[in-house]
Amino acid sequence: MSIFIDTLRGHKTKSTPVWLMRQAGRHLPEYINIRKRFNNLMDMFLDPPTIAEVSMQPVNRYKMDACIVFSDILITPFAAGSDVKFVEGQGPLIKLNENIDYNHKKTLPLATGIKKIKESTDVPLIGFAGGAWTTLFYCLFTKGERQELRSDDVSKKTSQIDNLIERMTYAIIQHSEMQIDSGVDAFQIFESAAGYLNDEQFYKWCVQPTKKIVESIKKRKDIPIIGFPRNANLECYKNYSHINRLDCITLDYNFSLDKINELNNKIVFQGNMDPNFLLRDSQNLGQKIDEILFAFRERPHIFNLGHGVLPETSIEKVEEMLLQIRSK
Repeated sequence: MSIFIDTLRGHKTKSTPVWLMRQAGRHLPEYINIRKRFNNLMDMFLDPPTIAEVSMQPVNRYKMDACIVFSDILITPFAAGSDVKFVEGQGPLIKLNENIDYNHKKTLPLATGIKKIKESTDVPLIGFAGGAWTTLFYCLFTKGERQELRSDDVSKKTSQIDNLIERMTYAIIQHSEMQIDSGVDAFQIFESAAGYLNDEQFYKWCVQPTKKIVESIKKRKDIPIIGFPRNANLECYKNYSHINRLDCITLDYNFSLDKINELNNKIVFQGNMDPNFLLRDSQNLGQKIDEILFAFRERPHIFNLGHGVLPETSIEKVEEMLLQIRSK
């Protein structure tokens, strides 16, 4: 078994496993070369050979301890009947179909891509989906609205979110189960928009749906599950860390590491370096890595970023980081 899976199972391994969110993507020249062959991202997300190749690029280059499938959280609403487009310079554009009726046929390319990855490597493969709230967040607010979103803006859509959240949760469960049946070894739930919610909304739209998703996944197969309530406050992080059978919690880079003892003491931690440190000098980068490794010296921990790799990140800096982590 891998040190990644061992760690997710709650064991303190001799060396710290490491992978990076958005490790497959814009900072890699081999990804950029493939991207040039496609008119849009959705075509890439629905092409099994590309899914497999792009997913494996950072594993082949960096010998990462985990591979994450090349996909997007908006594949869930796409499979559930919404019109999803990725427009250069504008990001995702979604025309939500409120019926939210998941169609497995629309995700057959992803299932095939996952199977291709599993045929090519023994490195653990992470499947993923957005949390119910975060998926709806992208469906209900435009890019401009998302950039300036305030709690009042969210509250105005309370009744609409309440009406949609259960159906979206069920679609996410179906999307998760498809990936599990296709062979993923672990699963991450991205609640990337958690920081926009107050405590009551967070419990209702993040914690409760995640409980249902975790419970359903575990019934399907007992694979490790990681949750990521990005930018939630400490109280919300506490509640999230106590979700029954959630194995691991990803900490965003704003989470203060002197607060980890306030979270569930049985949960595994993942994170939480600011990706901007990969743009800084070696001394700054080295100090931050040491600080994180020291904070988790007695706990099961997966080294990762507190958000995704930035496009301008150099390969040399990633290699420098990996060398330092692996030399400890």
